[in-house]
Amino acid sequence: MKKESDKKTALSAMLGKCINFLDSFVTPKRLLCFFIVVYIVGLIPLFWIGTYNYPVADDYTFGAACRSVWVESHSVMAVIVRAATRAWEYYHNWAGCLSSSFFMALQPAVFGEGFYKFTPVLMVGIITLGTFYLMNVIFVKLLKTNAYLINIITVLMLLITIQRTPEPCEGLFWYNGAVHYTFMHGISLFFYGLILSALMQKSERKKCRDFIISAVLGFIAGLGNYMTALNVGIVFAMIIFAIVLSKSFKQQRLIVIPAVVFYLSFIMNVTAPGNALREAVSEGMSPIKAIFVSFYYVLDYCLGEWTGWVELVFVILIATFFWNASKGIDFKFPCPFFVIFINYCILAAMITPPLYGTGNIEAGRIKSLIYIMYILLLTLTVCYVTGWAQKWFNENRTVALDAATKINSATGKFAENYLLSINSKITVTACIVFLFFGSLICVIPQPEYYTCSIAAVDLLNGNAAAYGAAMQERVDIYNTSAGLDVEVAPLPAKPKLICTSDISVDREDWVNAGVCRFYGINSVCLEVVE
Repeated sequence: MKKESDKKTALSAMLGKCINFLDSFVTPKRLLCFFIVVYIVGLIPLFWIGTYNYPVADDYTFGAACRSVWVESHSVMAVIVRAATRAWEYYHNWAGCLSSSFFMALQPAVFGEGFYKFTPVLMVGIITLGTFYLMNVIFVKLLKTNAYLINIITVLMLLITIQRTPEPCEGLFWYNGAVHYTFMHGISLFFYGLILSALMQKSERKKCRDFIISAVLGFIAGLGNYMTALNVGIVFAMIIFAIVLSKSFKQQRLIVIPAVVFYLSFIMNVTAPGNALREAVSEGMSPIKAIFVSFYYVLDYCLGEWTGWVELVFVILIATFFWNASKGIDFKFPCPFFVIFINYCILAAMITPPLYGTGNIEAGRIKSLIYIMYILLLTLTVCYVTGWAQKWFNENRTVALDAATKINSATGKFAENYLLSINSKITVTACIVFLFFGSLICVIPQPEYYTCSIAAVDLLNGNAAAYGAAMQERVDIYNTSAGLDVEVAPLPAKPKLICTSDISVDREDWVNAGVCRFYGINSVCLEVVE
C-alpha cells in the first residue's frame, strides 16, 4: 500500500512539475512565434515549386497584346495603356470585370517568363497582409483585444487557408485564374479594413484619407469577379445601414465617397455590354434556383466536403484563444445565432453568381475562393460565438484578480503570462500535438492532404524540375520562331500545382492559338508520339 501511495505521490509531483513548466513556458508571444515559423516553413515548398511555374492557357490569351507592346517598345507605361485598352475590349465583348481583365492582361510573363514564378508569392502575400490588416482593425483597434492572441488566431487562419485550399493550382499558382479571384478577395480585405479604420478615426484628415483609399480599392473590387463584388456590396450595405441606425451618419458622412464609387463600379460591372454576349452562349440557372442551390452548396461543400478533422481542431484552437482574448472586451456579442445566419447567407451569396452565370462551381479557382472566404467567415463566427459564450458564462460572476501578480501596474492590463489560463495552455498544447501526429498519419498515404505536401512530392520526385526544363526549352523555341510553324515535345511530367493544362496536337485549339498570339508564331502543336 505504501509503495502504491509513493508511486501516486511521485506521479502527482511529476504531473505538477509538467503543468508548472507548461504554465511558465507557454506564452502568447512564444506561441505566436511558433505558429509564424510553422506558417513560413509551410510556404517554402510552395515558393520553391513556384520557381518552375510557367504561363498556361488564358495567360497567353490575355497577355498577348501587352507582350507585343513590351517586345516592341520596352515601355512599362505603353504596356499599362495597352492593358487598359485590352480590358475595355473585354468589357464590351465578354464580361464586365474591367479591373480583373486589366490585371490579367498584365500577367508577369509579359515582361519575361522568369517573372511568372512570383505568382504564388503575390497571391499568398496579398491574402496574408489583407487578413492581418482586417483582423487587427476589427479586434485590436476596434474591440481593443490583445494583439498577440489575435495575431495567433490570424496565423492559424492563414495556415488552414493556404494549406487546405481545395484547388491550390488555380487559386494560387495559375496567374489568370488567381488574379481574378484570389487577388480580388485580397483587395476586398483591405477595403473592409480601411472602411472600419476610417469610421474609428478621430482626425478628419485621416478619416478622409482612409475613405479615399478605400474608394480606390472599392472601384477595383466592384469591377472584379462577381463573387467578391457581390459580397463587398452586401457587407458594405450592412455597414452603412448600421451607421444610419446608430444615428451617426452626420459624423461619418464621408463614407459617401467610397459608397458612390463602389456601387457605381458594381453597376458598371453587371451592366457591361459583354455580359449579354456571354450569357447568350452560357447555360446558367435562373436567379431563384441559383439562390436556393447556393444555400445547399454551403452545406455540401463547406460544412461537408471541406470540413475535416483539421478544420475542427482549428475551431477548438480559435475558440480557446478567443475565450481568453474576449475577457477584456466590453462588447457583449449579442444575437449569436443571428450572426451565424448572416455569415451563412454571405457565404451563400458568394456562390450564387457562378451558378447563375454557368450553372456550376466546378472551376478550381472558384472553389478555392469559396474556401478562403469560408475559413474567414468561420473564424469570425467562432470568435463571435465564443465571445458571447464567455460573456454569458461570466455575466453573474465576479472574478477576483491578484493585482500584484496579474495586473501590470504601468499599463493596467493583464501580464502576458496570464493572458492564457493553464487549462487553455493544456488545450492548445494537446491540439498542436494532435495536429502534428494526425498530419503525419494523413500525409504519408495521401500526399494531397496539404498544399505544401503536394509541392514537396513533385519537388522530391523530380516532376517539377522536369516540367520546368521542358517549358524553358519550349520558351526558347517560341522566342526564336516568329512567323514559323512549330512542333514541340509533350511534357515529361505535369506537377499538380503548376500545370493546369497544355497545348494539344490540334493546331486550331484555342490554347495553341493563344501561344501563337503571345509569341508571334504562325502555329504550334505537340509532336505526335507513336
